[in-house]
Amino acid sequence: MKKRILSIMLSLVIVVTMSFGMTSAVFAADMMNPTMIKSQVDGKSVNLRAYSASYEGNNFICIRDFANAINGSEKQFNITYDKNKNAVMIVKGQPYIAVGGENQPGNRSVEWSSSSVPKLYVNDKKVQYTSYSIEGNTYFKIVDLMQILNINATLDDSNNTIKVDTKKDFDVDFQKTAASGYFDFLHGTVLGNAATGEIIYSNNAENKVAIASTTKIMTYLLVREGIDKKQISWDDDVVISKAAEAVSSSEDGVIPMKAGQKVKLSDLMNTMLVVSSNESATALAEHLSGSEAAFTKLMNQKAKELKLDSAEFYNPHGLPVYTSNLFAAKLQNRMDAKDLFELSRYVINKYPDILDITSKTEISVDSLNFKDVNTNRLLFNLNGVDGLKTGTTNRAGCCIITTMPIQKGDKTERVIAIVLGAEDSAERAEKPAILLQYAKQYYSNK
Repeated sequence: MKKRILSIMLSLVIVVTMSFGMTSAVFAADMMNPTMIKSQVDGKSVNLRAYSASYEGNNFICIRDFANAINGSEKQFNITYDKNKNAVMIVKGQPYIAVGGENQPGNRSVEWSSSSVPKLYVNDKKVQYTSYSIEGNTYFKIVDLMQILNINATLDDSNNTIKVDTKKDFDVDFQKTAASGYFDFLHGTVLGNAATGEIIYSNNAENKVAIASTTKIMTYLLVREGIDKKQISWDDDVVISKAAEAVSSSEDGVIPMKAGQKVKLSDLMNTMLVVSSNESATALAEHLSGSEAAFTKLMNQKAKELKLDSAEFYNPHGLPVYTSNLFAAKLQNRMDAKDLFELSRYVINKYPDILDITSKTEISVDSLNFKDVNTNRLLFNLNGVDGLKTGTTNRAGCCIITTMPIQKGDKTERVIAIVLGAEDSAERAEKPAILLQYAKQYYSNK
């Protein structure tokens, strides 16, 4: 069993995947198996306490063990628990100082045992990596620690040992990762240059699939063009309709809104992009065109104008639409990843200030008595990410358009990564993070 668990862990390191989670959790006992992972840290043999989920691909290392293993290196870090914040605090560059006998098997710190569902901070910045607290110890995926600490790890095939080198920076063998099938089961993947349109990597890029709330990039584009034409204004008071109220009160509602309520157009644009408010998208569409149907017609016309041949829109938000037939069809906005990439780069190039909105990690709207965080987890974990849009439906899976500037000598290249059909929000953050890491390597080598 241990050999199988180790094999899973080692194969995970080979493809160098990363997992990002919104919150921490406690694993049920029947889902987890304690084990020890054999490793070498800067040539020193170390056994790391770990838990392996009963389903493959989820292995979590005791962060205290890892902190102790790299103590004294350039990548050392200290880890404490803040009772007031109910948070695990990681401080890079500081030596790890054990509390009492916390590194001794069976000896649990009372302070740590209270942190069953901790929040996470790295150098006082709140982040959203997946972690689990089990019996008073916090466990991370080793690949997440690799990214947090900028540490490289490789597999020694001769003795099935993970070799951690604190003197080398985080790196991904992208060709091996892609060849392993890492992206194959997504609905579509594209990584490309926003300015030139160069495609750096793609897979299933011409599959016409449901795109969920990434739809709202087209909605934003049409509203901005309406503002340019003086048809509407950022300062308009938008009157919420019964249709928008119905969306708000449905299971897909994000912000409570009532018919007759007035909301600034600028607030609707912000909430549509940052927290993916479906009612905001409906209200904006009606304000510009009079009805969702009329606005949707504009969406499809714009898609033709931009030669997005795979695009097919039914509404401004991306939720399913059911036909009125006895055997109702479940219609969803759809497009292939290649066209969604083209749409995204068109919007970013025409209206680069969209990034002023999509880079916000949280939003507060006093008039709506509403406050929440951005749905894009990469904004919290990956420096430089400044957009762009997430989306989720049962048919579409978890989707994301993400973008960041990458330095290439004295020049900056902006890249866009599209991932459609991730199976959950953790994979939705994991896969584009690998793509963006590859983009950094791609341009550093050119």
